[in-house]
Amino acid sequence: MLDFEKIGIVALERAFEVHESLGKSGEKKIQKNQFGQTALKVDLDCEKAVIDTFREEKIPLRIISEEHGTVDIMKNPKYLAVLDGLDGTKEYKQNRGKGRYATMFAIFSNINPKYNDYLFCGVMEHSTKKLFFVSKGKGSFIFSNGKRKTIHCSNTKELTKRIKIYADEEFDKNRDITFLNDTFLSKLKGYKFLHESSSAVHYIDLAQGKADLVLECTRKGNLEITTAYGLVKEAGGVMVGMNGVSLGNKKYLEFGQKDYVPVVTASTIELANELIEEVKRS
Repeated sequence: MLDFEKIGIVALERAFEVHESLGKSGEKKIQKNQFGQTALKVDLDCEKAVIDTFREEKIPLRIISEEHGTVDIMKNPKYLAVLDGLDGTKEYKQNRGKGRYATMFAIFSNINPKYNDYLFCGVMEHSTKKLFFVSKGKGSFIFSNGKRKTIHCSNTKELTKRIKIYADEEFDKNRDITFLNDTFLSKLKGYKFLHESSSAVHYIDLAQGKADLVLECTRKGNLEITTAYGLVKEAGGVMVGMNGVSLGNKKYLEFGQKDYVPVVTASTIELANELIEEVKRS
């Protein structure tokens, strides 16, 4: 039986090694990706490190990645994976080696999976040298300094002005839209929103109990949301739509691929439902 946890961890550690070895050369602009954004050498090379790991292992994997597009490791792939070589490129350019950004990767049990079909999900936060990961049904972990530690969401159930909410306040401005503002921000008066230039950071902070809510929407192939789903679920949290229903039974290749769809990620279902009701009342 394939040990996806072992191979996934090796792949993300190799992405970290690439990040470390590139230094300033990682900032070199290479090409436009499928979303029209300029990819840096670090984006491409971190993805290549992950892809090459699975090529060496001859895993029948189809990888959907931000920079390389869709890559079949072997003919007739049996598993689907999603890959973001560097989530938080803006932060990387401004604070390479110090800012918070990460490589994200997840593997699913078939090539047309539901969110609940994850086998392995992992996030390598480069500046802290911390690797966050899950294997289905085993819990969420952080691997740092050679030690593995279980992580959990905060268990916050009540929506108050004191809780920590991550929301990308630059999302609308960067796309010349008002979606997140209209859906969430304008309806939550008096709440303080935190923001890092990386969705990966938002989700790993929620999974380890450092934040209580992440307010997002589908976009750009949902690579970040899809990887985060398993990490959050195994840590005791939830990821739901505005109807309060888990994304678990949503098909990755169908859900929100072309539209902006609100997604609420919370430490508990009680908190998620209270947030949704607060937004609907406003």
